[in-house]
Amino acid sequence: MADEFILTFDGDCPICERPTTFVSKDRWLRGGLTCKSCTNGSVPRERALAHVLNRIRPGWRSLAIHESSPANRGISFKMGSECKRYVGSHFHPDRKFGEIVDGFRNESLEEQTFADEVFDIVITLDVFEHVFQPGKMIKEIYRTLKPGGVYISTFPIRKHLVSSHHPRVRKEGDGSLTHLDVPEIHGNPLSGDGALVTFDYGYDIHNMLAYWAPFEVEVSRFNARRLGILGEYTEVITCLKSA
Repeated sequence: MADEFILTFDGDCPICERPTTFVSKDRWLRGGLTCKSCTNGSVPRERALAHVLNRIRPGWRSLAIHESSPANRGISFKMGSECKRYVGSHFHPDRKFGEIVDGFRNESLEEQTFADEVFDIVITLDVFEHVFQPGKMIKEIYRTLKPGGVYISTFPIRKHLVSSHHPRVRKEGDGSLTHLDVPEIHGNPLSGDGALVTFDYGYDIHNMLAYWAPFEVEVSRFNARRLGILGEYTEVITCLKSA
């Protein structure tokens, strides 16, 4: 067929840490370019985050890590398997926060039940664009990080948007939603209904992150074929809490 697409090449995966073959049958490489050696596969944004994690915190296996909304693959699977102080959490609004649900802690990123300064690392992979109060989320992550701790995240940064953030939907006092833009749905590890995108984030988001909490913020972008990090939205955002 004329529109048939396949991309395959060899490289070195920063998640499984071995020579591998990267394959995509989808032109949308961010979601389609998988590593054949990773447990349950991995995609570029996960490899980008793993690359940054390995670079700035090479001893992460011995550190206290909180990851929100982990998938059962890629760097999330690896951290859960190899880090003894790893805590994974999901969001179940109809259950008590702080309790364990299906092996994961139930937490709202905007109002967490963790004590102050308990984690060396907090990680979110494509979660930030689904919260309704991002400023509260960032303040809570800052609160739960130890001095010298780091928040590492991925989320789409829209190249056409020069401001820091643009709301797509508003939650009203009665819990109803008012859509301010055409609804956009992303994948959700807990539900086939997906997750609603609440904000678009733009070029200036690094300044807003530093405004919401006194982080030192760095944005890394990649075109790294050897590592299998190609496609749109490969940014990794790191937020360092001063020691």
